[in-house]
Amino acid sequence: MCQIIFVFILLLVTTKATVYNELEFTSAFDNELYERVIDDQKCEEQLEYLARNFSVTLEFIDSSGKIPNGILLGNLADFGNYHQCLGIDHLTDDLHIEGKYCMIRVPLNLGIGSIAPSRFSNVDDNYYASVFDEKMIAKLNHLNRVKNQADLMLNGKTLSSSRSSTPALALTLGVCVPKVCRSTQVFNVLYNSSFAISEQYCRLPNDKPMSAADYVAIAIFSVILLITIISTSYTGYQVFVLKKEYSELNPFYSLFSVQTNSKMLFYTKNPTGTIECMDGIRAISMFWVVVGHTYFLSNHLYLTNGIAALQWFRLFTSVWVNSAPLAVDTFLTLSGLLCVYTVIGKINQRQFLKTLHLFYLNRLLRMFPLLAAVILLQASFIHRLSDGPVWTNVATATEQCRIRWWAALLHVQNYIRPLIICLGPTWYLSVDIQLYVVSPLILLWLFGSKIFAWCSLVAAVFISLGVTSAYCFIYNFRGSVINPFRANEENYLADFYVNTLTRAAPFFIGMVFGYLMQQLKEKTLQLKQSFIAAAWALAFAFMAFCIFSVYPVLQVDYDNQTFDNILNSYMRSIWALALGWLIFACHRGYGGPINWFLSHQIWKVPARISYAMFLIHYPIIMVANGSMTSPYYFTDGHTIYRAMSDVMFTFGAALVLCIIIDIPFSILLKFLIGKGKKSNRKPKSESQTIIVKITENEEKVN
Repeated sequence: MCQIIFVFILLLVTTKATVYNELEFTSAFDNELYERVIDDQKCEEQLEYLARNFSVTLEFIDSSGKIPNGILLGNLADFGNYHQCLGIDHLTDDLHIEGKYCMIRVPLNLGIGSIAPSRFSNVDDNYYASVFDEKMIAKLNHLNRVKNQADLMLNGKTLSSSRSSTPALALTLGVCVPKVCRSTQVFNVLYNSSFAISEQYCRLPNDKPMSAADYVAIAIFSVILLITIISTSYTGYQVFVLKKEYSELNPFYSLFSVQTNSKMLFYTKNPTGTIECMDGIRAISMFWVVVGHTYFLSNHLYLTNGIAALQWFRLFTSVWVNSAPLAVDTFLTLSGLLCVYTVIGKINQRQFLKTLHLFYLNRLLRMFPLLAAVILLQASFIHRLSDGPVWTNVATATEQCRIRWWAALLHVQNYIRPLIICLGPTWYLSVDIQLYVVSPLILLWLFGSKIFAWCSLVAAVFISLGVTSAYCFIYNFRGSVINPFRANEENYLADFYVNTLTRAAPFFIGMVFGYLMQQLKEKTLQLKQSFIAAAWALAFAFMAFCIFSVYPVLQVDYDNQTFDNILNSYMRSIWALALGWLIFACHRGYGGPINWFLSHQIWKVPARISYAMFLIHYPIIMVANGSMTSPYYFTDGHTIYRAMSDVMFTFGAALVLCIIIDIPFSILLKFLIGKGKKSNRKPKSESQTIIVKITENEEKVN
């Protein structure tokens, strides 16, 4: 069975099958409700009543969007007042008038004056047309492209019906209409207009129906919560009433205890052999990811000052955010390093082959509980946390997890419909697991001759670099994740950015450093000061190049495809080389203040919960964005403020997930492989002995 799974995933890694499918939020909202409430006869009656009662009509007009303020600054949206609209409820003798919120798009080429309320009907359309000169149109088109690319990355679809590089410009307006009417019927009455508009969606109160995911989530999390309460009560009674030590408790009964698991989580002493600097690297990289996604998702919002946000992309001070995707390569490098460091030297080749299934199961089972829990949360409870006029983004994420949960759990979603991903950032987990699956093809050579070991490692690195280079120079991808001045976003995302083949080099470079560190583990190493200084200088230069190389790529007049190809081919490998030296030097005592900083106790807990932070941070950011009731005014200061709040909320949620889900199930895994605290007897089989060794060493470095 394991061999079949291995071959299946290997085929996925080596065969690229890109499918572009759009996904609508079909089950997240009650679409039948929207059709069921439509009644043309009642609509006409209510519109006639509104024509005679201006005070009631004013509520609909007041809660509807108007011509946006700051169009010249790039503001193309006005949401109106979502909650005010849904709160409209007038009952007369024979009419029951309720509000319904609809989001519409009005193409700009129709003339802004034509959508003005009647009191502005005397404004000449030629005035507005003269305002939008060629430069302004170019800026708005670039801004629209950013929104288009962000929509594609976030939802697997764009607002444009076509996938052109410059989607049609349009105003996005939230309008309030009577519940029984269609927005197209009412829009012409409220705005004295008679042209076609595009209705994106409508919302009504209580339009989130219960789904199978909701019932499953209620059942599973209720059981976990009940067990947690019982286990915590047992621990509290034993420790605080009977005055027992934690070591005296029954480990099975205290498995889900909040006190016991919190004590384990905040235990900061490291066992011998720990690569302490990796705590700081992992924690800082995770914070970088959260901040980067806060900025990215902020630019996915409708912006009040879109042109200023567009200019922000080109600023030198924004480089540290635009280069945040390098954190992915950091984690891939760490994964490759640990893959070697936790296995080689602990068991021999025969033992490794005999327990290859445990090599996979240990990794997959340790990742599964948290991943499954967050997927279930996204498919159920998160959809009900809040609401707002742009909650449809959260609804789309919910729908993606309800339909694509299996692809996330099987770690194949970067190849099967790669633009529709459950929990957006988890495409990285698919890449990481696929590389982990093929890693034994290299690991097998590392148990014997050092010559064969180094040849296999070097061959893996150069083959991955060669494949990536050929791929990039053939298809000419752009050099950055979000580029408002370049098109080709679909091919870049699906065929390059989430492609395991093009992201493999940092993983194999990590394996190189893992093997080097393992071979020198028991040896005294004396490096010359000149060599150390040169190596650090080169590492800093490599990192600076990788971080700052995005700056010229994001300039308006940039047009150097060769440099793009070089960046895509080698930049991530250069970053991995610099990071590998940093870890090696710090671990071997050549890190100085850098090692002190990265090994500080403050990073221990964030590093331990970094996997949980990685999984939960995206839903948290999306909930905050989906709850917004007006377009976002983008500034560095405001966005940093939001990023810090996202970091803290993510940190708190990750703590809860680790205490209630991750730690208990990790301990349960140890029980299943014969390493429970309940018994001090030796494992019954050689397989159990080997997997225990691997687990212990993973805990040391993690």
